Amino acid sequence: MNFDIKSAMMIASLLTLCVGASLSFAASRYPAQLRTAMRIWIGGLLIEALALLSAVPRGDGWDGPFAIILTNTMYVLSYAVMGRAVEHFANRPPSRAPLLLVALTFVILCLFTLAWPAPRWRITFDTLPIVLLQLGVARAVMLGRERLRPAERLTGSLFIACAALALLRGLTELFGPMLGLADFRPTVLTLVLVSSSILPMLGTIGFMLMCGDRMNDDLTRLAMTDPLTGVHNRRTLARMADHEIDAALQEGRPLSLLAIDVDHFKRINDAFGHDSGDEALLGLVRLMRESLAVDAPLSRIGGEEFAVLLPGVSELEACVLAEYLRQHVASALLSSNGHPLRLTVSVGVASIDAETRDLRALLRNADRALYAAKHNGRNRCVAHSSLAPTPALGMGTAARA
Repeated sequence: MNFDIKSAMMIASLLTLCVGASLSFAASRYPAQLRTAMRIWIGGLLIEALALLSAVPRGDGWDGPFAIILTNTMYVLSYAVMGRAVEHFANRPPSRAPLLLVALTFVILCLFTLAWPAPRWRITFDTLPIVLLQLGVARAVMLGRERLRPAERLTGSLFIACAALALLRGLTELFGPMLGLADFRPTVLTLVLVSSSILPMLGTIGFMLMCGDRMNDDLTRLAMTDPLTGVHNRRTLARMADHEIDAALQEGRPLSLLAIDVDHFKRINDAFGHDSGDEALLGLVRLMRESLAVDAPLSRIGGEEFAVLLPGVSELEACVLAEYLRQHVASALLSSNGHPLRLTVSVGVASIDAETRDLRALLRNADRALYAAKHNGRNRCVAHSSLAPTPALGMGTAARA
């Protein structure tokens, strides 16, 4: 059974067109940035499919010099568009290099097709921009990743394979006549044409998987963070605390928690509106982050209530940090919708001990200390160890005090 390259290319090209058209509808379900990146990529895929389809020998006069220039320029342009899609996916500014390579390809094609017809040199020199663009797509996929995911590894590897095959064809055209490999050139051409029809479509599947991974990451991050302030939410605090408290108890290390509540926050909402209150919370988060270590996990556990988990920090050290945070917030002047605003916070400090061995107990103790800070005039820090034994209060009482 003879292999019909014409039929294979037509089927692969038409299949690519169908896949691209189908994926363009699927992209509508993705977030805006990913949707745009996917549609740019699909545009490049469709350009390549049209280029490959137009390259199929038909014997109707289409194989002339202008057809060669148009087909090969479209083919190179498709990789430039795919590279732009990856840049958009990674939120990087667009590079001019791919377009310059497309222009270089057009010049090479015109030179060795119209001005000086020489197919061997046209193919040889045309290979360089193609290889650079294909490697550029692979580099854009893998750039800046310490650990590549399977989808990124698949996509990058497929375009490296495309570049290797394109380079093989260029070297075969350049050195084949000198090394007596003329009979090998049609085989290489068939291999390149078939792989060019299939590998980019597989790369498209890899890119779609990359977009799926990104969307899953975004959804996970949204589930773990407070939508207004961007800090951890209570659910994430519980997850981190379970791990950190178990490790601290097993290794005999200290661990403390700060319960932070904004003083008289309801007055801000009543006086200026909830938008101003939201803006005030964003300013407060910025001030607290300035006061804390870079890796200190800050969590929002209520309307104006926050918590900071401090692994390896004793209660005394946590009190020093809490006082620094309180002073930093009190001394800062914020602006909320044009209104100058000063905030103060009350802070309760608690640490794990023989009787406090989980987050619930730790929060309860920190809440008791926070309630005492509120009761004693607000804008102060209180350690749980300084309190006389009293019945515990539920978390959230302090905010209403």
